[in-house]
Amino acid sequence: MKSVDRPLRVFLYHSSNDKPAVRELYQKLRAELWIQPWLDEEELYPGQD
Repeated sequence: MKSVDRPLRVFLYHSSNDKPAVRELYQKLRAELWIQPWLDEEELYPGQD
């Protein structure tokens, strides 16, 4: 595990066709304490910009 003061923030930019692979990648990145991934369907509420 990498030791850092703050987590590495990762924005997952993708096309709709890649959504299944990106969901899997998101879960793997979330398992790493030093990485803070951002995925639209996990971070945005319905109707939010």
